[in-house]
Amino acid sequence: MTDTETSMTAAETSMTAAETSMADTEASMTGAETTLIAVEPSASVAASAPATGAAYGAAPLWDYSPMADHLSYDAVNGARMQAPNPAVIRIPRLDVEAPIIPLGLQEDGSIEVPEDPDQAGWWLGGPEPGEPGPAVILGHVDSQEEGPAVFFYLQYLETGDEIHIDRVDGSTITYVVESTERHHKDVFPTDAVYGPTEQPTLRLVTCGGDFDFDVRTYEDNVIVFASLA
Repeated sequence: MTDTETSMTAAETSMTAAETSMADTEASMTGAETTLIAVEPSASVAASAPATGAAYGAAPLWDYSPMADHLSYDAVNGARMQAPNPAVIRIPRLDVEAPIIPLGLQEDGSIEVPEDPDQAGWWLGGPEPGEPGPAVILGHVDSQEEGPAVFFYLQYLETGDEIHIDRVDGSTITYVVESTERHHKDVFPTDAVYGPTEQPTLRLVTCGGDFDFDVRTYEDNVIVFASLA
């Protein structure tokens, strides 16, 4: 298991280092296939095969409904008040602005991934940004055809950096980075990423670490944990 990276050196967090890493990664990408995010399902997330005609796979087992005394609880209808869906993610420090598409579950219980490396994907089985619980947004780190992708620089986010989510109703919700971590894909921290939280939280996930040319994928996942600003 790769040790969790809870801090970054000045070299890692500088844009000069980011540009150097970008050049190195582009050089190493020759002959590599498009890299997909590997979010491994656990007993908490895995579900049976979806019913016939289900567009985005089976629903996960977690219940994200807030308690009755929570601000997001609809006392009249006895349910969670629905927040607007996310439309665009903006990360000023990384000069990222990208559309967000919805993602469901595949038949094996793993999360779908965006086909377009310039798009981010929101797991629609979880809370919308702004609702209690973890809104999870996935994105590629790179691709053979286009080079660096939407979350190429994700590992360089620092505590306090802002992430803006523009929603379909024209509103914007802002999160602040709490930590950036890296985990080997064999020990993906499913509970920490997808498990319920009392307050609205955000998780951004992409690939990272060394590239394994034998299996054409990165060995790790980079995960950003953020809370409301």
